[in-house]
Amino acid sequence: MPTDVFISYRRKDSEFVSRLHRELIKRGISAWFDTADIEAGDHWRTSIAEGIRGCQAFVLVLSPDAVESKNVRKEVDLAERHKKPIIPLMWRKTEIPVAFEYALAGLQWLDFDETASPGNFDELAAVIKKLLVGQSMAEATSETRISHPPVFPPVEKEAPPAEPGRRRLGGLQKKAAASPVALGGMVISGVVTTFGLEVTDQDFVNGELKWLFSAADNFLQIRRGAADYNHPVPVAIPPHATRNGAADNRLRAGLDQFDMQLWEGQIDSGFKRIKTYLRNLDILLDQEAQQGEAGKGNVYLQNQIKSARIEIVKILRELAELMNQAYGVAIDSPNQLLEFLE
Repeated sequence: MPTDVFISYRRKDSEFVSRLHRELIKRGISAWFDTADIEAGDHWRTSIAEGIRGCQAFVLVLSPDAVESKNVRKEVDLAERHKKPIIPLMWRKTEIPVAFEYALAGLQWLDFDETASPGNFDELAAVIKKLLVGQSMAEATSETRISHPPVFPPVEKEAPPAEPGRRRLGGLQKKAAASPVALGGMVISGVVTTFGLEVTDQDFVNGELKWLFSAADNFLQIRRGAADYNHPVPVAIPPHATRNGAADNRLRAGLDQFDMQLWEGQIDSGFKRIKTYLRNLDILLDQEAQQGEAGKGNVYLQNQIKSARIEIVKILRELAELMNQAYGVAIDSPNQLLEFLE
């Protein structure tokens, strides 16, 4: 049945979440959360996917255990793909990993500070009710005592509206280029999170991919005159990356302009191909979630999912080689991902 909110959490926080569920119901908000212990299993129940698709808003209960849960990461990814308003609710203080960065970018968050008080529940309920009538998270939390600024800065997730006063045929309407940072977030959430890797492996790959897409974005900004040649990549070089002795997160000195022009075209082409494969992968993963265990056993569907992932990772490997030539920094996670898949 459709509900107002879906509650995503880790089992170690179940006592609080049970209280949260009761308090929301008392305040006139229908809420759904999974009560079965599935953390130890490899499967992800159909009922969870249905609960996320059927909700109007998604409450993410944050804690050190929750951010380390593969299932919570998959739930956040599905909520983002279905464009559900996400309410980050900090129950127990924790550092937010890169895996959540795309979904939580630009979102205010609520802090309960381990205090399940009536006042905190009242404020959360007020935020939810505002979201349910169409307000943004910023609007819904503007007068909330427990609200805090976004953990991650906003990224442009959608193309800007068409220029007013001009009418163009749909096929002729020029589409905005994908933001490399946003595209990297989509790869992290839609590919790595659904990959089946252990959380520590996810964090290793996510960290390298965040640098990769930030480096590509920095390169394009320099090529297009939006940044100086010596402007550094705003993300630190990953700890396991191989770098030449002079690598300092800036473009290497003396790069050939013809090469740079060629790389610019290859980066743009790579981004377009990634977007196409990501769209296909989203459709396939949604089919898998709807089918539940049957989807896991559908050989044809699983081969399609695997093929889409492989093609994306191949492009990541190409981009990594370009960034190695440009910055003198080599990351290995795309090679390892491809080896893992094939």
